[in-house]
Amino acid sequence: MKYIKILPLVFVVVISACSPSAEEAFNQAESEVRSVVLSSEDIEPNYSFDRFDTYKPENFQVTDENQHNVVFNDGDQPYVLFVNEFEEPNSKWFYNRIQDEGVYLRTIETDDAFAYIHAIEHDDQYEVHLGIGGIKMSTVTNLNQVEDDAKLMIEIISSVEQNEEDEDEDEDEDEEEE
Repeated sequence: MKYIKILPLVFVVVISACSPSAEEAFNQAESEVRSVVLSSEDIEPNYSFDRFDTYKPENFQVTDENQHNVVFNDGDQPYVLFVNEFEEPNSKWFYNRIQDEGVYLRTIETDDAFAYIHAIEHDDQYEVHLGIGGIKMSTVTNLNQVEDDAKLMIEIISSVEQNEEDEDEDEDEDEEEE
């Protein structure tokens, strides 16, 4: 009878020992982000929207989109992509709008890009934001998934290519207004 009472406690201790701490999980996520940002390999877009193309993981579904935002879903988990086409990859536009440093905030800067990873804790979940310049992606995840989610999000962000046709149309519209 004693063993039956102790068994749940042992299970909790074993599970806790196997789970990463928040710092470990986010350091691993940052490592994934850093690896993609510093990589010379391009991630090829495989999905087109009106104003940009991007890499879309096979299991992601597009559930909503407008001119600058796309909502992807992987099962019940939403991922929101924001694209500000007027900001360069080295822009700090999204980063400068962070109001709450949360539980994790790190930056990665190269000659060509400014990237960041930011997390805010909400109970047992984490709101995670990744960005490079004027492109940002967010999701809500848990510690066991944060590394994989960060890798997916930075791959999507890194792959975004503005559609030149839309840029030409914008220039044409600007010329017509003058």
